[in-house]
Amino acid sequence: MIKRVLLIMLLSIPLFAAQSSNETYTIWGRVVDHGFSPIESFSIKVFEFNIITNQKKIIQDFKVMDNNGEFLIKNLKSETYLIELTVQNYTRYNIIKTVGNKNESVGEIVLQNTW
Repeated sequence: MIKRVLLIMLLSIPLFAAQSSNETYTIWGRVVDHGFSPIESFSIKVFEFNIITNQKKIIQDFKVMDNNGEFLIKNLKSETYLIELTVQNYTRYNIIKTVGNKNESVGEIVLQNTW
């Protein structure tokens, strides 16, 4: 009887693991200038990032247009990412973020203008 219960438990573990690997995660934040006014238009590139080898693989590349400077990166796995923000006339911003929760925040990102 105990062997049967253990066998059922061992066979069901992969089912739970498969379900959790299908979960998607998001990263959100807000981009502002040095005066804390929202930056309304910017580009985001998202890379899967290996911290040990410093290798990166681009998985998303998109433009954001939002009056409040807010962004949302969807459909992520529970991994480590390099996020690159590019805004014309501002410094480029990079952040490494490891996703472990359903919704992760990078907070408010303050960019300095280059002119």
